[in-house]
Amino acid sequence: MKTPFEILNIPGDSGDDAVKKGYLAMVKQFPPERFPDEFQRICSAYEMVKTEKNRLKYALFDAGVPDVDELIRDIKDDAQGDRPDLQTLQKQLLSAVHQTMIVE
Repeated sequence: MKTPFEILNIPGDSGDDAVKKGYLAMVKQFPPERFPDEFQRICSAYEMVKTEKNRLKYALFDAGVPDVDELIRDIKDDAQGDRPDLQTLQKQLLSAVHQTMIVE
């Protein structure tokens, strides 16, 4: 199931103006005369996130519980890019020890 932000094709941290622009762009793309079901979906999404208060309410009560496996996968993916390999760690450690010896 898509979030209101995905339906409106906008980032999740959008402000009022960006939400309105996304809404208007989607309404142009899916006018009610030709796409009544999609138009209704767009209107519902807009109502859910059109103001700061509505977005906060959505984030707190309607966004749902994130999938634990997906969260773990995201954490692992993020952590992998940040960890240096063993050889780099050894070089940094030796460099730090060497600098400490010179200073003392």
